[in-house]
Amino acid sequence: MKKFNRRKFLKGSGLVSVAGLGGMQLGFANQVIKGGSGDSERDLLVYVFLNGGMDGLNMVPPRSGNDYSEYSTVLRPNLHIPNSMSLALNGQNAFGMHPSAEGMANLFNTDKMAIVHATGLVESNRSHFEATRFMELGTVNGSDLNTGWVTRYFNSSLHTPSDAKLPSLVSSLNNTDATLGNPVSIALANPQEFVLSNGHWAWGAVMQPVLSDISVNPSTTEQLLTHQVLNASDIIQGIDWENYTPGNNAEYPLGLLGDQLRTLAQMFKSDVDLEVAYVPTGGWDTHEKQGTGTDGIFANLTSELSAGLYALYQDLTATHNGRFTIVVQSEFGRRAYENDNDDIGTDHGYGNPMFVIGDNVNGGFYGQFPGLAPNELFEDGDVEATVDYRDVVSEILLKRQRNRFLGYIFPGYTDYTPLGLANGANLSPVYDFDYDPIFASGFD
Repeated sequence: MKKFNRRKFLKGSGLVSVAGLGGMQLGFANQVIKGGSGDSERDLLVYVFLNGGMDGLNMVPPRSGNDYSEYSTVLRPNLHIPNSMSLALNGQNAFGMHPSAEGMANLFNTDKMAIVHATGLVESNRSHFEATRFMELGTVNGSDLNTGWVTRYFNSSLHTPSDAKLPSLVSSLNNTDATLGNPVSIALANPQEFVLSNGHWAWGAVMQPVLSDISVNPSTTEQLLTHQVLNASDIIQGIDWENYTPGNNAEYPLGLLGDQLRTLAQMFKSDVDLEVAYVPTGGWDTHEKQGTGTDGIFANLTSELSAGLYALYQDLTATHNGRFTIVVQSEFGRRAYENDNDDIGTDHGYGNPMFVIGDNVNGGFYGQFPGLAPNELFEDGDVEATVDYRDVVSEILLKRQRNRFLGYIFPGYTDYTPLGLANGANLSPVYDFDYDPIFASGFD
């Protein structure tokens, strides 16, 4: 599928320039039969991706037993979180939360967050670029896929309205391969900059209506592109971004992540048919100056993430209780051993926890933690991955998003194993890549 550079096209056409497009991708996919006007029984799926390789061992540190002994004395004598500092989690004493993750610990302790141990790709990969790309494309390793897993989710959805306004959002300056080839996904960093900016100032009031009239019945790729951009601009300009009051007195943290989460919350509440919001956030590549306790790079990142997730949950649950699911993932974890840099950190590893948040999430721990003894580590130095990350995502897609075409969304995936971390529709997975959406049924 051909990918267009929207900025170059729009500037070259002489029609319009849109400030703040931020990599907006309104590609052109084949139309599939969808569920007409859709329904209201799906969640908003918020997918937070922690670029850089979040250190799961310090985010969810051991607190007792042999794992804590190995962690604190052998693997990380200078970089562990003491069990006197880690936050206690209800119902067990084997693991806690980083002391800067108060909001996440609160969600866990009120049964709103599940923690899945030791997730990852089925084949380890310590390259940021490759591991991230494989997860965004929804594949095990390299492939010739020209669509991302979110795109294939929408292509196979029987319930997304065919006339949905803005169902897919990448809350970032740049797009992601997860939405590669998606005809209705926008990348939006600052919504207040998503405005027409080309032409004489005196034309401002009439430029967009005139251009919208010109492209109202698009018959070419170029006209359709202009129509989609203008339509998105109309919708986004119609939202009062400056006077938004988060629900439940939620307070988003200062910084980019807080802005990203606040933006998607306001879009969701503005009835624009938002169904999947992808939130990439970086900085987690802590090879040095990682820090312990509440000091250092990792503590600052954790504080922002935890406060942002807690604020988003509080904000959305005020008006959409039970109608959203948040998934948090990183491309891989860090090495079990601290490194020997002068300013100590951790290097690229393998297995890592994932977090799932929502009112229809069964709080608690899931999966199997493989252990930290020498004979339990992967390749003598990493936390082993015991859970295919696709099992976690697939359970949400089946039970909360009501899409059972797992073999199409994740090519080559044939062995979905439910963990029981979410409530919802009891659908059987379909692995046949060449499904027929005309005859497919969303239910058994």
